Amino acid sequence: MQTNNFKPITAPPRCAWRPLYWEPVAGTGERLMVGLVHDFGGETSTARIIRDDVLDALYGKAADGVRKLLEQAFQMYLAAADASSVGDVGVSMMGLHAGELRETEVSSVTELLHVAALLYSSLANLDKMDELDEADAPQQEDVNRRFSTEVRSGVIAIRPDLSANFGKGGRLVQGGQMVKFGYFSANAVLHFTVLNAVRQAAGVRDARARLFELQRARDVAGISNAALIAAVPRDDDPTLGPKQREQLKQNRAEIESEADAVNMRWFAVSAVPEAIDHVIAMAD
Repeated sequence: MQTNNFKPITAPPRCAWRPLYWEPVAGTGERLMVGLVHDFGGETSTARIIRDDVLDALYGKAADGVRKLLEQAFQMYLAAADASSVGDVGVSMMGLHAGELRETEVSSVTELLHVAALLYSSLANLDKMDELDEADAPQQEDVNRRFSTEVRSGVIAIRPDLSANFGKGGRLVQGGQMVKFGYFSANAVLHFTVLNAVRQAAGVRDARARLFELQRARDVAGISNAALIAAVPRDDDPTLGPKQREQLKQNRAEIESEADAVNMRWFAVSAVPEAIDHVIAMAD
């Protein structure tokens, strides 16, 4: 088999943002995070994340008026950010108060909203975030490449002698195209994939394709030590909504069943160090 090197990847963009707080009863000092103003990829925007049922519980029939008030305040923050920057809008407008300026590395607006909700709000509608256009989520190839690169860097830091085995490829059928594997040596052939919470269907398709490639490589090269290492969110991940969590459970079971059907090992990991340990264990 011949070697193909991974293409270099860039770090995810740093997104500047501020949480937007609201004091339902003026003068009490009790604040709720109702949304945020942010700059992602050079485009400023705002988002309301407080749930409608919270506003309904607080204001009853007057909740629609409160929602309109919040939207008007968001528009003012957006106009101010467009005129200057998110860093310059740390002021109070129409009853909202801008929090501390933060910069976070995220790959999508959806990911940013989850981070903001996790840090500042227990009243956010995570399911609504999950229903955002999937085009906003990073592509499967991008998240796979990032995960593979992090695993590779971690393994090489511990076992530099294994560096030559990453990104190697070969032909699975005579006269076919070159197929690149995450890791390939005389002892083991491995693939890396990511089951993204937003693009789960794409993750399942990718896992199936990589299982097939591993099966063929195992048969052609005569290497019995083959496995798919998948980055999968934890079942108790607080950024997952109920719908995502249930779908994730079903998809994990499906991939496990398909791996078992072809006698393929499958490791679901929730952190890069776990993947690094699996690679080192199988490499020896």
